[in-house]
Amino acid sequence: MSGYVETRSEVPGQSLEDMAGRSTGTSPTATSYALVPLVVLCLVYILYAWDRMAIPVELVEISRAYGLQPVTAATLSSIFTLGISLFVLPAGLVVSYLGIPTCFVGSIILFSLATGYTAIGISAPDLLVARCVTGLGEAVFSVCLLSFLSSLSERRKGMFIGLSTTIYGLSGIVGAPLIGAVQHGFGDWRAIFYLLGGGGLVFGVILKFALRQMTFVALNQSTATVRERFACAMSGQMPRLYAIIAISGMGTYSVITMLVNFERTYNSLSLARAAMLFSFFSIGSILGGAPLGLVADIVGQKRVIVASAFTKMIAGTLLFMLPFHAISTTFLAIIFGIGVGGIYVNACAIIQRHVAAFAAPTATGILLCIYYGTASVSGPVFQQVMKHLGVGMGPVVFYGVPYAIAGCIALTLALPSRKAS
Repeated sequence: MSGYVETRSEVPGQSLEDMAGRSTGTSPTATSYALVPLVVLCLVYILYAWDRMAIPVELVEISRAYGLQPVTAATLSSIFTLGISLFVLPAGLVVSYLGIPTCFVGSIILFSLATGYTAIGISAPDLLVARCVTGLGEAVFSVCLLSFLSSLSERRKGMFIGLSTTIYGLSGIVGAPLIGAVQHGFGDWRAIFYLLGGGGLVFGVILKFALRQMTFVALNQSTATVRERFACAMSGQMPRLYAIIAISGMGTYSVITMLVNFERTYNSLSLARAAMLFSFFSIGSILGGAPLGLVADIVGQKRVIVASAFTKMIAGTLLFMLPFHAISTTFLAIIFGIGVGGIYVNACAIIQRHVAAFAAPTATGILLCIYYGTASVSGPVFQQVMKHLGVGMGPVVFYGVPYAIAGCIALTLALPSRKAS
């Protein structure tokens, strides 16, 4: 059973927008009502992004408060991705059973409660569990969000999927400085977690009412077995794509979770200055999201993935190898941020375009499972590589070699041509 099709199978008389609605659980009649939920989801995703940033930015203070060892602290900053990795595959089944609106709201509430618990934790073990629970909430949310965004356009899937990365980047510009300002204003690192948890609960309630404007239909029922779905999702070029995304997850989240802590520890930067550097990384994420996704929709996803892999190879290596310099370090952070969406967004778009419709959710789940699985161990692995190899060879081994391999693999991808628009 082939995992690839020239394009999604069309039913005579059915538009591409109709197919997108049917395959993702959103009715075409809901298109005119999508703006309000889309805005609310963007606001929710901003809180999600700030939560991801809060742990790395406040990691020094959290480590002092709970007496965490360096490896434990690094694990805390990235372990929420383990929760995503563990639960993203079953999350697809949960969404199919309970529906997108219920899962959207439920995942936001679960995520928000776990975020707030970070401020009142007892010890390292329960903090780690709480961060895994945030990953569970985001796993369900991610499945819902990708389904929602991919239903908005058939021709511009890369652009709409990239919207999530752009929103993350926009939130990052003000996120890290805002977290530092909240800590300074309240005089307590816990304040930001109370605000994020409470804000998530509020937006969850708002989203519940906003989604009432949209009509959701049941997902397509298929006679394919679970085994057939996985076989299709693992056929053709998919294993190569999964290998690329595994490397990208490790490299991307090492920067997201460790950049601020690295600059504060190795280069003695202040919290405000290190947080500002992270904001420039977020500017790159903005450009690598919807804008680069649109470019990839036009020139092809493969070309953008190849370029992004080799770009991240150079930028990631130099970012951690060279001494801090206001101009060069900022430039490298922006370039690396662009490459983040260049790989992740277009890998997701490749699945939506080229994998048979009945197996696309399974393939997406596998991709996210691998991406966040490697991301979950990126912090500890980064710490150990830098500890044993230092800033001279560590970045080469951690960023240079893996991304070179990813770029070479991407060059071998043989994707069928898309149907002409």
